[in-house]
Amino acid sequence: MPMSEDYDDRRALLDKLQDNYRLVLQDDEDLREINAVSFSLLHFYIFISVVLLVIFGLSFAFIMFTPVKRLIPGYGDIQENSAFIQLSKKIVTLEEELEAQAIYTEGLRNMLTGMEQVKNADIEIEDGSVDRVKFQDAQETKKTKVLSQLIFAPPVKGPVSAEFDRPSGHFGVDIVAPKNAVIKSVMDGMVIHADWSVDAGNCIYVQHAKNIVSVYKHNSAVLVKTGEVVKTGQAIAIIGNSGELTSGPHLHFELWFDGFPVNPANYVNFN
Repeated sequence: MPMSEDYDDRRALLDKLQDNYRLVLQDDEDLREINAVSFSLLHFYIFISVVLLVIFGLSFAFIMFTPVKRLIPGYGDIQENSAFIQLSKKIVTLEEELEAQAIYTEGLRNMLTGMEQVKNADIEIEDGSVDRVKFQDAQETKKTKVLSQLIFAPPVKGPVSAEFDRPSGHFGVDIVAPKNAVIKSVMDGMVIHADWSVDAGNCIYVQHAKNIVSVYKHNSAVLVKTGEVVKTGQAIAIIGNSGELTSGPHLHFELWFDGFPVNPANYVNFN
């Protein structure tokens, strides 16, 4: 029967694999036997298989755990692509930090320059310089035209207890609000200063577009940090009474444009 023949063939093959063979090493001159090894085909195939497995395992380990793997087509590209993505992210982060630092530096420079220019302008006006007064009027008209086209969110709502008075050095307005009232950013911008000063207490300076800077003083707490990007209406501080130049809980709010203080009441509705 066919099944019996297949069985006999398999049995014959198994018998052949178990047949013993002898490998003899002889001296070529006197045919003296130097060494001899006995083995079967089955043992020989098993030995070859084990050797091949060991070689494969060692080769795999060598490739996977050494830099040689980068030479494999495709593998190195994937690794380099991953490293490139991480490097790109770091570059973007550094660029954002440099941009934030540039805005911070520019904002502080404008504030300091503007304060000095205000002092010089006031001195010239006191000296009776009519031309300087006319120039200031023209500059104020220009500022009004630009700022009137913008929309400012109120930092806090409440009655104004002290008006803007540039000659006396009061470059902003004081707004009275309930205790623990939240103070908000009037526009999108970046915080260029958020720290404590003896006179103003907890104060915040925010740089906005079009070279506008908003100032918030006498806060009881600051909710943002220098370099942070803020949105219009975002809470940035809590109203308070910090600093020496204050007589009760309120917000001293200033608005600067092109390095000069402007009257916030002309552009922001505090009611």
